[in-house]
Amino acid sequence: MVPVSHCPGCKRALPPAAWHNDRQVHCPSCDTDLEFVAFPALTAARFVARPESATLGDDATCFFHTTNRAEAVCAGCGRLLCAVCAVDFAGKCLCPSCIAARPIAAQPDAVKSRLLWDSLALSLATLPILMWPVTLVTAPAAIGLAIYGWNKPGSLVRGSKTRLVVAMVLAGAQVVGWTVGLVTFLL
Repeated sequence: MVPVSHCPGCKRALPPAAWHNDRQVHCPSCDTDLEFVAFPALTAARFVARPESATLGDDATCFFHTTNRAEAVCAGCGRLLCAVCAVDFAGKCLCPSCIAARPIAAQPDAVKSRLLWDSLALSLATLPILMWPVTLVTAPAAIGLAIYGWNKPGSLVRGSKTRLVVAMVLAGAQVVGWTVGLVTFLL
């Protein structure tokens, strides 16, 4: 229990010696006896509801999708979630709102950046065209990167593999150009 630090009558600080017990105090400045009665909520044991204690009945629906049956409980806020909304994040089942509310720095397992293989392959196939002798090395490397990055996780924003295909076509044209050029030069 936290003792009152100032007398409500004279507004002066109460010394620790003025307290007779945890409820009664004597103010030496204004010579008043005071009784401290705490609100029951200050001393009551706090009940903390745990999301795991929620029950998922047959009629429970998702907080976000009221037509979907709830299958999980968010470990952050306790909302009932369907299979679409229940995200396994760092070993916990969280809803999209709880994930969005966390700052990126507080998410140790979050992917903060990702190497985009399609951008790398396309850059490697197009940028050296201005310095055409360099394409002898960069064109096969662009094809290799495009093939290597084909099954790697892509961007969260765009989901097609068009850039990988464009990079392979451009790099393939450069390889064909070098092959035709070398064969005509040697003959």
